[in-house]
Amino acid sequence: MGFFAADHAQAESGKVYVNGGYWNRLRFPTYPSVVPSLAVVAVVEVPYRAYHQDHTFRIGLEDADGNALPVEVTGDFRIGAEPDLRVGDPTLLPIAVPITGLKIEKPGDYSFTFGIDGTELDRYTVRAVQVAVPMKLALKGEADARGDEEA
Repeated sequence: MGFFAADHAQAESGKVYVNGGYWNRLRFPTYPSVVPSLAVVAVVEVPYRAYHQDHTFRIGLEDADGNALPVEVTGDFRIGAEPDLRVGDPTLLPIAVPITGLKIEKPGDYSFTFGIDGTELDRYTVRAVQVAVPMKLALKGEADARGDEEA
């Protein structure tokens, strides 16, 4: 199984197309802050014995204390054997979920969780850190050249 965050991802025709994948840091100068958009990706190996059954997946988000945050995505799926598979072969199921406007209240660790049929199978931790705002300094000669007041 693979489970990770990305800037953008799309699952199509049994593949996942990813831009900016596998990051684990969010850097903001102030909190709360908003992540404009991201994607959470899971690639699940579905065993042969689970074919032709209804299944439900769940993606959630928890803070460092294990408290559930208001991010929850659920979906249903059913897998059948593809014609080129042998009896007993598993099937890969790619899932890519876009998330927009994710509000991060404070610096710390946050974990995306992934489960199927009520069983957690994986988690992916992202650390939100506070960074200094870079200050732009002008040299005295640059300020004079622009006609600014004396520095």
